[in-house]
Amino acid sequence: MSWKDPLNRLDPRERRLLTGLVSVTAALVLVVGLFLSQRAVMNGRSENTSLRQAIDALVEAQPALLKSDAQRQYILARYGHAAPPLGAYLDNQARQNGIEVPESQDRPVVPHGKRFDERSTRIQLRKVGLANLARFMESVERSQYPIVFSRLDIRKRLSESDSYDVEAIASAYDRKELPKSEATAGAAASSTSSASKSEGSAP
Repeated sequence: MSWKDPLNRLDPRERRLLTGLVSVTAALVLVVGLFLSQRAVMNGRSENTSLRQAIDALVEAQPALLKSDAQRQYILARYGHAAPPLGAYLDNQARQNGIEVPESQDRPVVPHGKRFDERSTRIQLRKVGLANLARFMESVERSQYPIVFSRLDIRKRLSESDSYDVEAIASAYDRKELPKSEATAGAAASSTSSASKSEGSAP
C-alpha cells in the first residue's frame, strides 16, 4: 500500500485543507527556526560586546594598575631599608640644607600591630627660612627610608623677615620580621589558598 493511496481517496476539499495545514506547519517551523537562529546570533553578539568591553576596560586600566604596582614596589623597597637613628640622621640632613638643630628628643617607640614599630624624634629649629625648611623636609621624606613628618608647628619671628621657629616630629616606621611559627603558618595558608584556587579553576 502506497502513502499516496489515502490521499487519492480524499475529495478535492479535503486535499485543499490538508495542503493548507501542511503549508501553515512548514511556515511555522520556518519562522520558529529563523527566530531561534536570530536569537542565537544576537546572544553571541551580546557576549562578544561584553567581552570586548571588558577587554577595553582592562586595557584602559593597565596604566593605573602598573602605576599602583610601581608605588607598592617602591613602598616595599623603602620598608626594606631600616631608618638609621633619627636624631643623627635629621641633624645631618638639616646641615646639608643650611639648618642647625639645637635640640632633639627621641620619643618612646610605638608598636603598630605585629609588623611595625614607630620611632619618632622631636626637633626644634630656630631662625629658619622657609626655603631651607622646605628643602630639608623634602630631602627627609624623599629618602630611601620610610620617614615622614607627623607634626609640624611653625611660628613667625616678628622682628625678622623670613625667619621662623619650628617644632617638628619625624617618625620612622620599622617593619619587624614575623616569628618563624607565624611566618610558616602564613606561608602554608597562602599555599593552601593557591591550591584551592587552582582546583576551583580546573575543568
